[in-house]
Amino acid sequence: MGDKTTPRSSLPKEPYDSARPHIPAATRRLVLVESGHSCALRVCGETTYVELHHIDENRENNDPANLIALCDMHHKMAHDGKIDRKSLRMYKEQLSSVREAEILERLTRLEAQSEPAKSDLPVAETSAEQPSDSRIRQIAAPRWRVQAFALGQVAITRYEDEAGVYLQRHVELIAGEKRLVLDGLKQFEDDQADIIVDFVYVRKSYLDAPTYAKWVQEKLEIYELMTGRRATGVLLAVVGKESMLAEAELPAIRSSVRDLEDVTLRVYSCGQLGFHPGPISASLF
Repeated sequence: MGDKTTPRSSLPKEPYDSARPHIPAATRRLVLVESGHSCALRVCGETTYVELHHIDENRENNDPANLIALCDMHHKMAHDGKIDRKSLRMYKEQLSSVREAEILERLTRLEAQSEPAKSDLPVAETSAEQPSDSRIRQIAAPRWRVQAFALGQVAITRYEDEAGVYLQRHVELIAGEKRLVLDGLKQFEDDQADIIVDFVYVRKSYLDAPTYAKWVQEKLEIYELMTGRRATGVLLAVVGKESMLAEAELPAIRSSVRDLEDVTLRVYSCGQLGFHPGPISASLF
């Protein structure tokens, strides 16, 4: 007598009257951000009440790849087998593809709009001055890049002392083709928002612009899309002259930061930091 397939309805179900295992807040947020805090079935669009469903129905498996956001109705349909696991994984893949494309698009836009690597680690280039021995090639990092990087590190150290936090420096988040570079990052173990620090050197008043704060906001949003972790931003603006510390100075930067809920501004002068980089090539900007 051949084996018979047991109907899904008669399979023993996991006792859901037991307490639901805890899903880490960062994992929960990542899955909800992936779906736009709405049901993963795009034809649904429900946003009022969304639950996380374990695709393999193992509530101990909190791998983000095993979790999908569903409304109450579709959640019940998944448990009843009316939406099978293969379909759920296909919905999940569609969401992931859309999310990956959005992150890449935003990173590309950010890179195109941002100032050229104002605090990236200095990279050596072929020097204009070469030794007389042709067998030797001399390379050196551009002076402006080294000075700008040093100024950014001094400014971040000053902020650490004032805020009482320890930051990771020059953090790179890399996933496939995606690469997000952060001047400073503080991650917390609990559900407290992380801190992202972005540095800019405003050596002259005419360099005041609202785009600096917008770049920080864009990085916050990309960071949450990539990691599922919420963060607040700190724009560290270092000015070349003491007079630029006045409240009336940097009106564009100050106004743009006030318009953003998750971004704050710290302004230091080179004199306060005890380091002035001197003349820096205009190519920095």
